[in-house]
Amino acid sequence: GDGLRAELADRAATAVRRLRAAGLAVSDPAGGVLSITAPGPEAAVAWAAACLDRDVAVGCFRPPSTPDTRSRLRLTVNAGVPRTDFDRALDIVVECAP
Repeated sequence: GDGLRAELADRAATAVRRLRAAGLAVSDPAGGVLSITAPGPEAAVAWAAACLDRDVAVGCFRPPSTPDTRSRLRLTVNAGVPRTDFDRALDIVVECAP
């Protein structure tokens, strides 16, 4: 419904603000999907693994699967996740950044 759509938009905007404030290069959200540029393929893999070690699953994309040859993490924002878990996940992504 409209409430969940509004919550998703708010969380996506919050995530972009927090990630950019931490100095990360993050795309403008396409719905609830965000891409964060990683320094390189090895860094992207290590970053995703460090997040997973702390129970936060993120997508990891790197060449040759990326058409622009940039490596990135992909986050999917979910309005159904408790807000404290959402905030914790963002903290972990930032703390694990290379």
